[in-house]
Amino acid sequence: MNKFLGLFFCLLIFFGCSKEKKEELTPLNAPKKYFETIDRAKKKAEGMDEVLYLKNKIVTFQIQEGRNPNSLEELVEKGYIEKLPTPPKGMNFVYDPKTGAVSIK
Repeated sequence: MNKFLGLFFCLLIFFGCSKEKKEELTPLNAPKKYFETIDRAKKKAEGMDEVLYLKNKIVTFQIQEGRNPNSLEELVEKGYIEKLPTPPKGMNFVYDPKTGAVSIK
């Protein structure tokens, strides 16, 4: 029983002291939260065309250069694309040169 209480208090402290405090969902703020979530999902979906375009160009770069581009800007510098696409408002492209993965957040 003592071990159970110790584990319970450790978990309580761990989850209770998280750095990111989320606003509690209530009937009064539920519609606002719902529309914020829908808006974020819509923006991410809109940006997926550009993400797929960039992924295609990164694969082309990998095949021709034998490595991943160091940055998305290198695709422009080397002439693989004319300019970087514009992500949806409030979002950015996230690129990992180690893996060649690109996403939108």
